[in-house]
Amino acid sequence: MPRRRISELAAFLDFQACTNAAWDHKRLCEAEYAAIRRRLEEAGLKVSIEEYLDQLRELERQRPSIGGDDRRFNEVRVYREAVARLSLATVVAIALNARSLDKALRVTDCDSDVDTLFRIAMQCQIMDDVLDYTEDVSAGLPSFLTATASLPRAIESTGNASRNYIVSRQSPGNAIVPLRMALFALTATTALVLRVAHRRHREYAPADVEETC
Repeated sequence: MPRRRISELAAFLDFQACTNAAWDHKRLCEAEYAAIRRRLEEAGLKVSIEEYLDQLRELERQRPSIGGDDRRFNEVRVYREAVARLSLATVVAIALNARSLDKALRVTDCDSDVDTLFRIAMQCQIMDDVLDYTEDVSAGLPSFLTATASLPRAIESTGNASRNYIVSRQSPGNAIVPLRMALFALTATTALVLRVAHRRHREYAPADVEETC
C-alpha cells in the first residue's frame, strides 16, 4: 500500500476518534478536528467522509438508552456493531479507493479477513467498555456493560457476545493466520477481563444487591 494511502488511513482514524468524542460529549479540540477533516478532503476523500458522517449521524440518532433489560442489551449490541462496521467499511473504502461506502460495507460481511478484523474490533470494544464502565454510566453512554440495569447480567451477556464474536459467518480458515491468532488471543484476554470485572463486582457490591442480581 502506498505510503500516502497509509497516511490518509491514519488521519481518518484520528478523525474517527474525534468524531466519536464529539458524539459522546467528551473533550474535543475543534481546531485539530477541522484540520484533520480539511486534510482528508484535500486528499480527495470528501465524499467518503461525508458518507461516513451521514450514516454515523443516523445511527447516533437512534442510539439506545442505558439501564434496560435483555432486549435493551441486544439493541445496544446491534448499535455498537453497526458503528464498528461503518468505521471499518470507511477504512476499507479509503484503502481500496472505493467509490461507494455501501459497497465497502458489504465487504465487511463477505470478506473473511475484514470480517475477522471486525470481530477483533468488537473484542477490543468490550474490553474498553469494561475499563470505562464508571465513566459511561455517569455520562449515560450505551455500552455492553451499561445496557442493562443489572451489572452481573450485563457481564454475563457480554461474555456470551464475546464468545460469539470468535465464530465467523465466513470460513475461519480463509482468514490469514496472523488475524486468526490475534482474534483468538483477544478473545482469551476479553474473557479474563470480564472474569476480573465480575469478581470485583462481587467483592464490592452490597450483599443485598448481590442477592437480587
